[in-house]
Parts: sequence; structure tokens; C-alpha cells
Amino acid sequence: MQTRFALFHCLLLSLLDTPAFAQTGFDNDRATSLLFFPPGILTEGFPGPPVVAIPAGFMGLGPLDEIDALSFGDDHAVTTVHTIVFSPNFITVGIGAGTTFEFATDTLPGFPPAAAADIFLQDAPPLLNILAPPGLGYDAGTLTGDEANATWMSPCIPGGPCDDLDAFDYTDPLTATGVYFSLKFGSPALAALGATPGDILYSDLSGTPPVIATLAGAGPATAASLGILGFDLDALNVVGTVGPVTAGGGVITAGPVGPSIAGTVAPSTHLLEFSVGPFTGIDADVLVRTGPGAFAVHTPAPAIGLSPHEDLNALEATPCGPSPASYFTYNGSGINLDLLSSSPVIIGSPWTATLAPQAARGAGVWTILLRSASAAGPILDLGTFFALPPAGLSELLVGIGFIANFAGPAHGGGGTTASFSAPVPLSCGLVASPWFAQAVVLGDLPAGAGVLDPWFSSAVGGTIGTF
Repeated sequence: MQTRFALFHCLLLSLLDTPAFAQTGFDNDRATSLLFFPPGILTEGFPGPPVVAIPAGFMGLGPLDEIDALSFGDDHAVTTVHTIVFSPNFITVGIGAGTTFEFATDTLPGFPPAAAADIFLQDAPPLLNILAPPGLGYDAGTLTGDEANATWMSPCIPGGPCDDLDAFDYTDPLTATGVYFSLKFGSPALAALGATPGDILYSDLSGTPPVIATLAGAGPATAASLGILGFDLDALNVVGTVGPVTAGGGVITAGPVGPSIAGTVAPSTHLLEFSVGPFTGIDADVLVRTGPGAFAVHTPAPAIGLSPHEDLNALEATPCGPSPASYFTYNGSGINLDLLSSSPVIIGSPWTATLAPQAARGAGVWTILLRSASAAGPILDLGTFFALPPAGLSELLVGIGFIANFAGPAHGGGGTTASFSAPVPLSCGLVASPWFAQAVVLGDLPAGAGVLDPWFSSAVGGTIGTF
């Protein structure tokens, strides 16, 4: 039951019952930016350039250390079905959908257009990704994920460089008591710690040097343990303990990671997702640890609208909802005697419609009309409308906005119900979308002159939800 109203998806997502984040923590790549971004974890200023929310010194880092991935340990969305949130680098074109549009055209035109530093949400095919809607974007979450909505100027020059969102997290960094992160190649702290760019580090923000994080029951969260020795850990989601290292901070929780809305499910050992790069051939895949020195692809690059060689530069996760599905029945003037009922429409679940033919009707077939709008009339005789013998008056109760037509199984006539089921795509872009359904029912009505006797049924409707 997949809608093709791609232009409306961003609007529909803006209606999601997701929290609006007052601040985000992030780091921009200082090597490619035209602006000066100080070291440490940044947050948006109001107005003006980013401000330092967590100075590098609080993390035991120096001015030349650059954060390459970060998580505040509270990415609990990864434990269940979730949506991948990401930002690519400035050369990313994508394989369609939002990233490709931003690279070529740009929602808020700049010069040249670029997807770098824009924030995107994964969506089910055919969209693959969309620009993050208000609530999940810039300017304290009030605007979309287009970088032009950030509280600072975001320039590009032809051929680069551009601002490049190198790491981000939806948690307000001013409330953090610990942070998981990685460092770029060349960061001086790596040598001092005996660490690599593929290791997951942890700071309790006490000013002492960071430590290599711990995988619960599996030792240090090193590149070797993750299976990415020699690679750069480029983006990160983590569920783990925060607070002082001496009180157990820095331990990544064991457990299986849930699926994203259009990805695969890998047998993960710990609650973390990560991406590596650049130039690895798997730069845009979301990975999970599957055992000592081993990883698997959790969500492949094409499932988020990127090519494998492109770079997923920053990573987050957001739940798909929660948003309740609404449901109601209606019957206009009350003259439609074949009754339609259904289950609510919930993404990722089957939708079932049930027909109860009127008592006098013989066996026949029925077709479900699924639309995005309702109607009140017209009242007409479908028999004569279809150039058949007169069948009696019934009322059309669904309107414009074609979603689908479904042929239900044959019904047995009055006193015998029939049901039809169809899968609802696991697409966050469908949430809060209105739907309306009505059946055209055939089967002999003895009082009529024909044997098909088509009537409209009563109708059902509601909005799509996550539960």
C-alpha cells in the first residue's frame, strides 16, 4: 500500500510525534571548512556561528585533535526499528532522492549546491532518503536539515571546500556527563593514548585523558575488536553508560541492534552502529560488530540512497514515531447497506479490510478503493453508471488522491463476511498520512433486474501510525 506522494513526505514527517531537540552536539571538519570551527563539541549559537558546548580540554584533548564521530551513549532508538539519520561529505551525489537533489539543486540554493552538512533521514523505497524535517533539523530543530537553515553562514566554493558535518548527536551537549567518540588520523592524542582512528574512545568530561571504551563482556572497543583495524571510524551510534570512568562510565551495552526501516538485520553483539571511511569501499554502509574482530553490514548504502564509495560522515538514529494510528467508520447519508470495516493502518504491519454484505445480497466479488481524501457523494446508481441494469442508489464516500485499488476475495453474500489483507511498508514517511477506503460490491440483489447489482459500501478512514 505504498503511496507515491513523494513531494508530501517531508510535510508528513513534520507531523511525526517526535521530540524537537533544543540543541544538538556536533563537530565540523576544520580541514575543509571556510569558517573557523574551534576544537571540541559544538552546538548552534542563537544567532551566529557555532559555540563550544564541550571544550576539547574537558575531554582531555588538545587544540589539534579533531573529533570524527560521537555519541552521548543514549542512542536507544537502535534497540528497535529505527530510522538512520546521516550527513554525507561534500562530494556525495547519492543514487536518487534527497541527497541527489541537494547535490544538484539544493532546497535553499547556494553556490554551488551540495549535500555536505545537510541532515538526511532514511526512508523506505522508492525515496531512500529525505531532508530531515523540522524537529530533526537545524536552528534548534525548528527548521529542516538543509545546512542553509543552520544559525551560521554555510558557504561552499566551486569544487570545494564546503562545510562538512563530521559528527553529530541529537542530545543536548550541555547536559552530557560523558561522550563516546573517535579521532581523525593525525590527531596528536592518538599517539599519546596508544589508540588508532578506528578505536572508540570515551571521556567522562573531567579533563583527564580519554580512555578506550569497553565492550561489555568483550574487552576494549578497539578497531581490532570491531574488525576495522587500519580503518577510520567515521560515524557512531552507541548505547552505553556515562559518568565517571571510576564509576563504570564508558561501557558499551551488550545486546542485539534492531533493524532500520529499509536495511538488513545483522547478528550484532553490542548496542552500537558505526561507519568507516574514507576509501574503503564500504564507506556509506552502516555496520555492527558481530564478534571478535568481525563486523557485518546492518544497513547497506543503497538502503539510504548512497553509493558504497560515498561517505556517510555523521550518524544518528531516531525512532519511527511513536505516533498512534487513528481509525473511524462513516456512512454519509446512511444508504450504503454493504458494510466495510478494517484494522487501523500501522507501518510494517498488515492492513485487513472486512466486508459484511447486506442480508439480501448473493455471492459476488468486491474491490477496495483506497484514497487519500474522503468525499460526500455523489449518490448514483452504479448499475446504470456501468451500463448495466439498474441496481439501486448508493453513495461514493472516497475522493481524489489515488493510493491503490485492491481486489478482495469472493464473498458468500449476506451473512458471510470476507476479508482482504495487504502489507503496509515500514516507512516513516507514511506516518500521519490520511487514508480512506470504500468497496464496490457486486452480487445479486433479488429486487433488482440484474445479477451483478454493484453498490458502494460504507467507508473507513484514519491516519497512518506506528501503533
